[in-house]
Amino acid sequence: MGHAAKYAVIVNPASGNRRTGKAWSELEKEIQKVLGEFTTLFTQRPGHATELARNALRDGHNRIVGVGGDGTYHEIVNGFFEDDAPVNPDAALAILPRGTGSDLARTLGLPRGDDAIPFLSADAVITSDVGRARFMCADGHEQTAYFLNVAHVGMGGAVVRRVNNTTKVFGGFASYFWGVMATLMTYRNLRMQLDIDGTHIDQRCRDVIIANGCYDGGGMHVAPQARLDNGTFEVFVIGDAGRFESIRHIPNLYRGTLTRYAHRVQYFRAKRVVIQADEPALLTLEGEHPGHTPITIDILPATIRLVKPQAGQS
Repeated sequence: MGHAAKYAVIVNPASGNRRTGKAWSELEKEIQKVLGEFTTLFTQRPGHATELARNALRDGHNRIVGVGGDGTYHEIVNGFFEDDAPVNPDAALAILPRGTGSDLARTLGLPRGDDAIPFLSADAVITSDVGRARFMCADGHEQTAYFLNVAHVGMGGAVVRRVNNTTKVFGGFASYFWGVMATLMTYRNLRMQLDIDGTHIDQRCRDVIIANGCYDGGGMHVAPQARLDNGTFEVFVIGDAGRFESIRHIPNLYRGTLTRYAHRVQYFRAKRVVIQADEPALLTLEGEHPGHTPITIDILPATIRLVKPQAGQS
């Protein structure tokens, strides 16, 4: 980084079904052994991690550590930006996965939970791409949000809305799998109009996946070829699949073999995706449900620094 690291640790005490808050006194001691002195900031409400991260960066902290789940990291990443520009381009983000899903941790090759603590001070940093989504909020206003991992438009948004309204006591995999199965019973595919780097599609779709990272939904290996630093998204357009056909192909989502579902799935590598729909199609970004179509998602190459273990590092 060119100068000494000044750490701010942003903690979501409600993550992991509130286990993070209960374990914090012990976690803090273990983190201090690795980082030394740091500032601790606790989230108190939805969206608070964005404010805390942005203010910490303005105050001169150059390494932000997120302690929580994928939703916490999503908020923190949004705090790295203001008016479409990085608050501090030299700052880096490290994560300690304490949530139910840990999909970003999987993409980064991090162990889950306390086993990731030794990596928080690692010097291995990649400069990651960031997805930028412009969409409509429930109040009818356009909003912009940033994401590191995976976005869905369509059924994926409906699944996340259902899952976020229930307990995740059984963990990310079970919660999301239940959400998928329950949503399949009632979800109706929507007609969408897509522009994927100039390729136009107009059809009924079950879901559209825009992946910067590899994993989603508590362990679904949706985009095994995705890389955080290659300047492109992996895009999957899932067509007008029926309920039982979708159930039959759920294993492909977990195995990283979605393209075997070839008669329903169209695959692209792209930098920009524009989606409209005849009815509002729900957007999800890293397990959060911020809005709906019309949506424009584009990639911002080499925009944020992430701590990522090197191969063989332990």
